Amino acid sequence: MKNVEILLDDPKKAVIEVSKPIIVATFIESIYSLVDSIWVSGLGADALAAVGASFPILISLYAVSWGLSIGISSGIARRVGAKNKEEADKVANHAIILALIAGILYIIAVYPNLDTLFSLMGTYGLCKNLAIEYSKILVLGTVIFTICDALYGIFRGEGNTKIVMIASVLGTLTNIILDPIFIYLLNLGISGASYATLIAIVVSLLILAYELFIKKSCYVTVKLSKFKPDLKIITDLIGVGIPSTFIEITVAVSFFIMTSIIMMVGDSRGLAVYTGALRITEFGFIPMLGLASGATSVIGATYGAKSFEKLKTAYFYTIKIGVLMEIIIVALIMLLAPMLAYLFTYTKVSMGIHEELVGALRIVPLYLLFTPFILTTSAMFQGIGKGEKSLIIAIFRSLICHIFYAYIFAVILGLGMFGIYGGLVIGDFTAGMFAFLFGILTVKTLIKYSKIN
Repeated sequence: MKNVEILLDDPKKAVIEVSKPIIVATFIESIYSLVDSIWVSGLGADALAAVGASFPILISLYAVSWGLSIGISSGIARRVGAKNKEEADKVANHAIILALIAGILYIIAVYPNLDTLFSLMGTYGLCKNLAIEYSKILVLGTVIFTICDALYGIFRGEGNTKIVMIASVLGTLTNIILDPIFIYLLNLGISGASYATLIAIVVSLLILAYELFIKKSCYVTVKLSKFKPDLKIITDLIGVGIPSTFIEITVAVSFFIMTSIIMMVGDSRGLAVYTGALRITEFGFIPMLGLASGATSVIGATYGAKSFEKLKTAYFYTIKIGVLMEIIIVALIMLLAPMLAYLFTYTKVSMGIHEELVGALRIVPLYLLFTPFILTTSAMFQGIGKGEKSLIIAIFRSLICHIFYAYIFAVILGLGMFGIYGGLVIGDFTAGMFAFLFGILTVKTLIKYSKIN
């Protein structure tokens, strides 16, 4: 199929061709994320802070879902590169079953403990109640997320990212349309945003399922009736998927701790500003995430085909494109900061944080300059089936660099919220350089090994 041929062709062309639809999809998703927060912020600073406080819970949900999806994508891409369709089919079958199991286990583990988790974060009063109201609906719908992302992983793994884009964009547009209707017209408040999100994911899921099971437009073939557990495949998917899941969980834990630090130096007002700044800067982070996601498939295919020079080209080219993209995005965010801040301060109850948000938007976006090194190196390790090395980078970045610098600057040096923002930027600089060196050494080792053998 054409998608498979692209994966195994010129790596530069492959990275662009595979990534373009994902970047478009993730950019639209970032617009949704922003619009979602904009509508919620109209309910007041406590509502926006509640969304921010929910980040660790939702990130952990996405961690389970997205982590498994990456394992699936990597597993299929490597088998496509090795031209082993039968094994690729088996991976796809296992993907859906594992997604169902993972979703059910997450609901059982998290839903009964939401109140305790928000208390541990230091949230209280109205902010805590709104956070529980917002997150409990999404947690109950975890199975929808996991199965949808499993299907995304199947399509990405074989390079069929156009379908990924269509499903994602249509789902996101559904969400954008339903948000104001559910939140304000139906008077559902913050829970309306959660219901809109779930319906949007169902729309994406139905599109993907139609392409896979009815139209059969995939390279791989899924027949759940013929599913037979294969320990080797399960181990392979978990080997990449669990580290990828823990990568996202480290982000959740990091935000959990960061929220506690923010509540120490800036209370719910500081958390609202931080949440607004992060939602806006996601415009820069999420497209890079899309580029790295495409690189995972390309690198996985080149690794499966043992074309390590192509792997090297794909790795460095992705970083180059990513850095150029981030420079433009950071410049735009900082230049337009006063206008962008109004997105979250357009009502009387939220306009009081406008100047603080402008200040945050002049510092926070700088961390984006170092994400190409971090995300591309993680994508490479996921692509070659070494998810544990991606986890090392994530732990160093989120649990060591971010927390260490933020606590030092905000609490010990008494810089308050400015210390939080500075800690985020310096933390990503440190992690970016570490990841890049790690990546270079790995690529050199692979090429050296191929020449010996």
